[in-house]
Amino acid sequence: MERIILHWSAGTHAVSALDRQHYHYVIDRSGIVVEGDHAPEDNLGVLVSGRYAAHTLNCNTASIGIALAGMAGAVETPFSSGPWPITEAQLKALAQLCAGLCRRYQIPVKRETVLSHAEVQPTLKIAQRGKWDIAWLPGMTKPGNPVEVGDNIRARIREAMGVVVPSGPLSPAPDIPPALQRGDVGEPVRRAQALLVAKGFNLGQIDGDFGPKTRAAAVAFQRASRLRDTGNIDAATWAALLLKGNRP
Repeated sequence: MERIILHWSAGTHAVSALDRQHYHYVIDRSGIVVEGDHAPEDNLGVLVSGRYAAHTLNCNTASIGIALAGMAGAVETPFSSGPWPITEAQLKALAQLCAGLCRRYQIPVKRETVLSHAEVQPTLKIAQRGKWDIAWLPGMTKPGNPVEVGDNIRARIREAMGVVVPSGPLSPAPDIPPALQRGDVGEPVRRAQALLVAKGFNLGQIDGDFGPKTRAAAVAFQRASRLRDTGNIDAATWAALLLKGNRP
């Protein structure tokens, strides 16, 4: 994957079936990450209608699409955020999710590779039919320059990654484990098990062996977090596990 493109859904705060068709991940009002119908890898290679997440005009190949649920009824001029404005909880979850995805796919956090839909046209020179998401954040009185707003979001992502200097490609951080599935063993599995137990999902012994009890706990956690219940610990599941708090 080469880039992440950020959107708002132009719907309500609830994640709809249509949202899941068009985005790889959607974040609801409270910050819960919901996986879409397509994995990011579905947007690699030849794109066949209906078999990939179509989130950005002429810029879907190798692009991960993430949307914040909300902004239905929003008006750019004169500005109104409408009855479903994006929230700080969504932005916090977005930063955590993007941090995990950037590490997983080794995507550098810069304007050309982590950007909002509104930045695609000015930054990548790909026309987008007047899209203005995301040019407004909570606390702003009106939409701003989309690239400057994008810089704000990128700063949040870098902070979530513990990165101070944003230039150059980022190497995978050793403290962020890879995707896990049944049969895996080792310290990353042990960390996932400890996080699941801390969230209140019993799996027996924390032994670093991804067996049936660990998978069952992962499925229970994913269902409680409104994630796709695959039983694998993917980027979205890691992001939810690493959020502070108890049960989802």
